[in-house]
Amino acid sequence: MKVAVYVRVSTGDQSYDQQIDSCVKFCELKGWSEYEIFKEVESSTKQRPVLLDMLRKLRNGNYNTLVVFRLDRAWRSSRQFIMDFDNLSSRGVNVISVMEGLDPTTPIGKAMMTILVALAELERENISLATKQRLQALKNLGKPVGRPVGSKDKKKRKTTGYLLREAKKRGDKNLVEKYRELQ
Repeated sequence: MKVAVYVRVSTGDQSYDQQIDSCVKFCELKGWSEYEIFKEVESSTKQRPVLLDMLRKLRNGNYNTLVVFRLDRAWRSSRQFIMDFDNLSSRGVNVISVMEGLDPTTPIGKAMMTILVALAELERENISLATKQRLQALKNLGKPVGRPVGSKDKKKRKTTGYLLREAKKRGDKNLVEKYRELQ
């Protein structure tokens, strides 16, 4: 059995280790030694090129089983899950979620998987709504919103004073003078 294992984290600061360990142990318990791990670092709301590439390979018959740690690692939209699941199932591809432990070949298993993905979608939308409401409340109070100056901001910007601090560190007196002239 050729197995595609999909794992995803939202940021580079997070680790795949738990997802990979659980999925690999599951494959080993099933006696599946031929698997490929597809790793992705991407927020759930953006395009995910690794997922799209893996789904293409599954549709093309490169694998006959897809193993995910949890359904919400691959799908945060119930509509997309149903479309992908039906497409893959029609081609004989099994979709297995290690943590949910549901059998998608039964009507109740498929329904429960769809419900779990719908709940993940609801959670994502509620988090987004709460964030937008909190930002609006801060704006209404006249408080600053957004990232603090210099926080995770890799782009050098003149208005933050970043260039002046860097020039002072390097001892670049010409740049410091030019900056002061602009003020």
